[in-house]
Amino acid sequence: MRSLLSLAVAAVGLIPGATAITAFPGAEGFGANAVGGRGGSVYVVTNLNDRENDIQCSGSFRDAVSQPNRIVVFAVGGVIKITDRVVISHHVTIAGQTAPGGGITIYGNGVSYSNAHHTITRYIRYRMGKGGESGKDGITIADGHDMIFDHVSASWGRDETFSINGDVSNITISDTIIAQGLETHSCGGLMQTDTGGVSIIRSLYIDNKTRNPKVKGVNEFVNNIIYNWGGGGGYIAGDS
Repeated sequence: MRSLLSLAVAAVGLIPGATAITAFPGAEGFGANAVGGRGGSVYVVTNLNDRENDIQCSGSFRDAVSQPNRIVVFAVGGVIKITDRVVISHHVTIAGQTAPGGGITIYGNGVSYSNAHHTITRYIRYRMGKGGESGKDGITIADGHDMIFDHVSASWGRDETFSINGDVSNITISDTIIAQGLETHSCGGLMQTDTGGVSIIRSLYIDNKTRNPKVKGVNEFVNNIIYNWGGGGGYIAGDS
């Protein structure tokens, strides 16, 4: 009897159209089914360090996201000053809501999610700033699929603040702030994909001169606010 029950339960998982597990309860949009680090190991960020003598520090945020199949949690809160860009690996969950106190801010030369398939990023602040490399974005995705950003705050990009470009699909940005792109460029970001599939939901573009966002491809833009733009708000197509 137990064998028959087990087979029946297994068969349910094979039914076409069965509902996939979402990234977290209430996840929406094209990126809602991102897997993150589910099934992998838990990495605890224990300090606010970055690199020492060009070697990433054990227990640091940079070390935490350098390998796939990790759920990243925080035993510390505060500002992590990064010396160069942090490259996020694939199949990673960044659970910023686990940080104590005022949470976690990543400050410096920006982060890359290029080819960071199936990442889940929640409750974290990314700040680039004038010390960041000229012509670089605060957050970059150039190629990749199945990512969700929820309750993220991104600001002070030197090129775009949050930019999605290239062969990218199944991305959600929800309940997120994209703000204060630095002069002289001051752009919210590109949302232009070869294959389509970007959802921007309940988010705020504020104090960016233009590209709030600049859109190509098949996308969703639902219940967002664009405030205090300069030369242009959001627009569709055209050359970058």
